[in-house]
Amino acid sequence: MTYFADLTPCTYFGSSDPRLLAIGWLDVAHPIPTGRVERARFEALGQLLVSPWQPVFLAGPHRCPWCVFTGGPGSVAIDRVTSVTVGVANVFVPADDAVYVAPSLVVHYIDAHGYAPPEAFWRAVETCPEMRSMPYLRAIRAHGIHQLGRS
Repeated sequence: MTYFADLTPCTYFGSSDPRLLAIGWLDVAHPIPTGRVERARFEALGQLLVSPWQPVFLAGPHRCPWCVFTGGPGSVAIDRVTSVTVGVANVFVPADDAVYVAPSLVVHYIDAHGYAPPEAFWRAVETCPEMRSMPYLRAIRAHGIHQLGRS
């Protein structure tokens, strides 16, 4: 997977928009911020990943670079009822001045490898409208991110 430092512009989708900020685009060649993540935050992020809005689809799954032999799981249990597929999607989380984008593997990185995303991302997750709802789509549209992948 491509590496982007947290809170830097994410150009993975061909956009050079400085408001599209990377979260969790990790690689073994770079140190990762670690720390404790509250279960409520983990579960809130997991709920956004159940059926994430995708402006662009790219072929092929991504595997965990730290899970040398297995490549990591294909899904992660978020709570006793919910699990999400990882490595095949991205989650776009709107905030007031940016849209954060994280690969779905972010929940695995948090759970298995102690990754701790920045506080600004968590604030956006906690206030994010329900995925695919009109308020969510309006928040995405306000930043122009819905245009990704269009010529």
